[in-house]
Amino acid sequence: MKTADVLTSENKYDLLAGRVPMLLNRFLLQKFKASEVGLTREQWSVLAILWKEDGCSQQKIADATNRDKPSITRLIDNLVKEGFVKREPHETDRRTNLIYLTEKGKNIEQSVMNVVDETIDQSTEGLTQEQTLIIRDAFQLIYDNIKRYEK
Repeated sequence: MKTADVLTSENKYDLLAGRVPMLLNRFLLQKFKASEVGLTREQWSVLAILWKEDGCSQQKIADATNRDKPSITRLIDNLVKEGFVKREPHETDRRTNLIYLTEKGKNIEQSVMNVVDETIDQSTEGLTQEQTLIIRDAFQLIYDNIKRYEK
C-alpha cells in the first residue's frame, strides 16, 4: 500500500466532516440563490420533512433533522415569517404545536426539489450506482456507530 493510500485520523475526519459536506452545502446554497428559491439548506431540511408528512410536532422535526429544539424553533420562526409554514396548537396536548405547510410552502416543493436533484446529479457525476450504494452504506454504518457510542 502506498503512503498516499493510508488514511490518517485527520484525513478520515476531513473526509467525513470537512471538505465534501461543507462544499456540497455551499454548492446547494449557491444553487438555491441562483434559482431564487430563497431557502437555506437548513430550511429546506425542515420543509422536506413536512412535504413527506405535514402536521409534525417540532420535536419530530428536530429528531428527523438531528437538530436541537432551540435550532428548530428558530428555523420554524423564520419559515413562519416567510410564509412557508404555520403553527397550530395540538388538539389534545396544549404544550405541543404542530407545524403545517402553507400553500406557499406546498407550492415550492417541485421547484426546490428540482434544484436539489440537479445539485446531487452534478455532485455525483461520474459515480456509478454501485459506488453510490457503497458510499450510502458506509455513511449509514458510520451514523449507526456514532449513535451507538454517543449515548
